Amino acid sequence: MLLTFAVYFPGLGAFFMFDDTLNIVDNPHLKIASLAPYTLIKAAFSGGAGILARPVSTLSFALDYYFSGMKPEAFKLTNLFIHLLNGVAVFGFMRLLLEAHRHDKGAALSAQRAGLISAAIAAAWLVHPLNLTSVLYPVQRMTSLAALFTLLGLCSFLLGRLATSQRASRWGWAGIGASFLLLTPLATLSKESGALLPLFLLLTELVFFRFRTATPRAAVVLKWCFGIAVVLPVLVIVLYTLFSPTWITNAYLTRSFTMGQRLMTETRVVWLYLQMAIAPSISTLGLFHDDLPLSTSLIAPLSTLWASAGLLALAAGALALVKRQPVAAFGVLFFLLGHVMESTAIGLELVHEHRNYLPLIGLLLVVIYFLLGPSARVENRLLRPAAVAGIIALLAGVTFLRATAWGDPFTMKNSEVAHHPDSIRANIDLASFYAATPGTSQQEAQSLYDDAYKHYAKASSLSPSDTLGLFGLITMSLKQGQPLEAPWLPVLAARIEHFPVSPDTVNSLLKLERCFSEKQCHATADMVETLLTAALRNPTLRLNNRAQILFAWSGFQLSAKNDVEAATRSAIEAGDLIPNDLEAQVQLIILLMNMHQNEVAATRLHALRQRDRLHLKTDALDALEAALPKITTAR
Repeated sequence: MLLTFAVYFPGLGAFFMFDDTLNIVDNPHLKIASLAPYTLIKAAFSGGAGILARPVSTLSFALDYYFSGMKPEAFKLTNLFIHLLNGVAVFGFMRLLLEAHRHDKGAALSAQRAGLISAAIAAAWLVHPLNLTSVLYPVQRMTSLAALFTLLGLCSFLLGRLATSQRASRWGWAGIGASFLLLTPLATLSKESGALLPLFLLLTELVFFRFRTATPRAAVVLKWCFGIAVVLPVLVIVLYTLFSPTWITNAYLTRSFTMGQRLMTETRVVWLYLQMAIAPSISTLGLFHDDLPLSTSLIAPLSTLWASAGLLALAAGALALVKRQPVAAFGVLFFLLGHVMESTAIGLELVHEHRNYLPLIGLLLVVIYFLLGPSARVENRLLRPAAVAGIIALLAGVTFLRATAWGDPFTMKNSEVAHHPDSIRANIDLASFYAATPGTSQQEAQSLYDDAYKHYAKASSLSPSDTLGLFGLITMSLKQGQPLEAPWLPVLAARIEHFPVSPDTVNSLLKLERCFSEKQCHATADMVETLLTAALRNPTLRLNNRAQILFAWSGFQLSAKNDVEAATRSAIEAGDLIPNDLEAQVQLIILLMNMHQNEVAATRLHALRQRDRLHLKTDALDALEAALPKITTAR
């Protein structure tokens, strides 16, 4: 743990990155001034990530702000402490798992050897460079918190099963119950991947316990637990998907790939994860991996076919070895099971390193158990521990170098582009850094502009559907008073209209409209209208994304054209698209009041009070109701 702290310490630099802005910096509800229950509940449910809002993780961000303010180094330090706690939990999980193996297969593995193996796995996991983004990327606390409760759930279950496998034990059943009833909800409410905990428990049961209990009745009760916690939810999800597939398919409306293409690509992605886990290198690792080519068929590229066949063979081999080599089989199946949610059909981005935070444990179990397990030859008694110590030292060295680069934004962003030159996001990230850096002289300002221009242009050229590069060129030039090049606007409008509208595109449009309305840049009304109407003509712009653009269009109609009637229609249409989004409904009411549509605003306000069952918006609604007859200022 001390080594881990030392390895990560250089990376605790004071800057947020990427999704931190949306989920932490720009969330006003996290900036709490008291620990009153109402304030904490409001903060916890203010997040926009995931279908469950991830309230446990979001609440932790609010507590960070309360105690330390919006200091990125404080958020990162909290992440590091959670990672250290997870290291302890990994040790406990491995120690209990190997104890279950000892009970199942006899005493070939001594308790002392099991402790050594567990400590080595925990150490390798703590310093592994593949886990860096879950520690130094503040928003990925969602991943590490879900992992903490998942690991505690596995430990609680193993303690319970070891106690109940041969005798009746109330404390044992308490541990089993806590894993299902307490720790599974906490893991899931930290991040949806926490819902995999019951599947991990079932895997543990099938490999090491096989429903052996002190009495037949206890075995029946245990099977019912798994039926309710695993089988029933799977059946509900399958049936719900059959009758309402849009909960999965809607995510692909904003993606540049189909579900089939994602499934094929993920077979190669999992092998990439295996490579980064077994032989990590700084040049392969990175915050962004959007430079990975898409699989458009099983033979395009041909590696898709081999990757698919290899994964099937890996899973089949692990299943075949469950009885003869249960530890190795468990490690492989644990890794594969850990990717069953984020690396299959759900329309997420293709590659992220933090998805390996838990699955990595399974791979390290296989490698280190092979090196230190009871099958190790006597003559290798010193060689193999030395090899494990060397592996841990090597992993720590790579992580230290990577953390050192992540301690400074300029170094970190440049290294991301150097290692992933064809990553659109890495180029955008570096270009945005250059564009936001003030020059101390006219010559330096021009140099920064040229550097930003180069990377924005590179990003735009990497994909015919990319909008971020052109948005960057346009907004940077507008803010700095530089002329726009003739092709930029028509090319950007065409890309917005004819390719799937991503959340990034929506956010860029909202920023441009705000920049125009608040007169912070030299954008013209024709320019903003061209881009907003291009988005509204795109059939892939739906639900929340369409609502946000309609709100922006409403504001534009009011500020640029003073068309109150059209602005009102657009705002109401936006609100009707997402009636359960409380924040959007408050935004709609404010727009209506600013347009003097007080009667309509009052009706909407009353309906919103009825919908706000948790009273999350009571203060805001009270303030709006008090101001309703008084507001006369336009937007």
